[in-house]
Amino acid sequence: MAKKVLYSTIITVLVGLFFSFLAAMSLHQSEQQSIKHEIQKDVENAALSLGRELNISIELLYALRTQLIMHQDIDETSFGRLADSVMDRHPNIRAMEWAEFVLGDERELYESEAALEFALFEIVELSANGDLVKATSRDRYFPVRYITPYEVNQRILGFDLASRQSMEEALEMSWYRGVPIATPAMRLKREFEDNSGFLMLLPVFYGDPETDADRQSALRGFLLALFDVEDIFELAINSTVKESINLELLDVGLNTQGDVIYQNVVDLSEPPVTALSYTSTPIYFAGREWLLKGTPSPSYVNSRMSIYPHLIFFIGVLIFTLLAYLLYMLQHRALTVQKHVDAKTRELREANKKLEKMSKSDGLTGYCNRDYFEECIQAEVKRTQRDNLAISLIVIEIDNMSRYNTKHGRVVGDKAIRLIGQAVSDTLKRPGDLLARYGGETFAILLPNTKDGAPIAQLCIAAVKTLKLPFDKEVGSQIMTISIGGVSVLNSDEIDATKVIAYAEIALGKAINAGRDQCSWIYTEESKQPPIGG
Repeated sequence: MAKKVLYSTIITVLVGLFFSFLAAMSLHQSEQQSIKHEIQKDVENAALSLGRELNISIELLYALRTQLIMHQDIDETSFGRLADSVMDRHPNIRAMEWAEFVLGDERELYESEAALEFALFEIVELSANGDLVKATSRDRYFPVRYITPYEVNQRILGFDLASRQSMEEALEMSWYRGVPIATPAMRLKREFEDNSGFLMLLPVFYGDPETDADRQSALRGFLLALFDVEDIFELAINSTVKESINLELLDVGLNTQGDVIYQNVVDLSEPPVTALSYTSTPIYFAGREWLLKGTPSPSYVNSRMSIYPHLIFFIGVLIFTLLAYLLYMLQHRALTVQKHVDAKTRELREANKKLEKMSKSDGLTGYCNRDYFEECIQAEVKRTQRDNLAISLIVIEIDNMSRYNTKHGRVVGDKAIRLIGQAVSDTLKRPGDLLARYGGETFAILLPNTKDGAPIAQLCIAAVKTLKLPFDKEVGSQIMTISIGGVSVLNSDEIDATKVIAYAEIALGKAINAGRDQCSWIYTEESKQPPIGG
């Protein structure tokens, strides 16, 4: 007993340690969840700010297009003045271009006219080696006519944007839809500068076409703006977030994982807390889809964690240690009382089980007794009336059982009753079929949702005969048999459990009067009755 008390005290201390640890971890997880939500909020706010900045850029292009439409003729001076006014207010735009739509058969005339403004002007394209060469013949061209600033970008003057397949697809999409389209992110040094950026295209039409067919025939050219991703990012993202969360800007295209087009790393000395990474909802603009992924730095997480989880753990350990000492003093008595209560509880539970089983079961066969069976019939008849179902009832009587008991004795008769009951039970295959000992030598079977129980009754007769229980030859039979009366109620609207039982007993009486060892069946509310077995 002393060991049990000691073990119980040790377990109490261990449980106290566990719950103290659990409480501390719960608070720790709560703080972690709070930090996670804060990260999500910061990243989503940054994504919204970035989306707003991109939408402002699109609005700038629309405004510039409106001014270009107002000019019947676009020349270098007018385009440069309009582009410079926009770029001065928005430094994230690194260059602006005007590309005109030229048909293939108009190429020579177009190059001659452009040469009046720019000497040696010709439509060019990139070769396989990356050099600018004269463009090959094609049905249409989109040469860059004007560009601002001119000094650092003059080498691409006359470059045919449609000479690159990806750019041609973007041009066609923007042309036919009449909306701005952004190209995938790229390294600007391949064509312009050594920076990451993207081009945004906006078609300019003659007049105001409304349908796709009108837009195809009214195209004047394209307004292009070169955006620096880093400039947009620096302008849009709040400095507080940038200094504490590592940010990655992903351009989602055919690659579902997304290509990283910009990274902002805040702390190279320690690895970021990747478990708390969060990716924002998509940023949709000009036919592109960007994602902003934020990963907090250790300083971001540590600044938002408190010492309360540690305090809760140590205070919990102290409290449970004191409780363990008190429980140690009371444990012996508590165990004694608990054993006494458990013993009484087990006895009461077992007694209740026995009483319940005795109230429902027949002592000889173990099947349901008559009282429980009649309760089940009443409940089943009500269910049958509610659901508009059929119901069948079988009453079985062992033939000449009283004579059998007189001849062979009560003990042998009881054994025969058990064997016959088992044989009848084996014929029932559905879980809902209920077998009961209805009297001394009588059984009853309840068959829910059954329109015709006569076949089952025939199976019962055959099963008992299969036992081949010997009888007194003087009575005129070599083996024991049964007589069966049954009823199938096809319409139970105006019938109760008492009438169902009465019908079955009437049928049993007919079977007995007809000579026993057979079945008699009654069908209610049915004009055409199936053939009666027996």
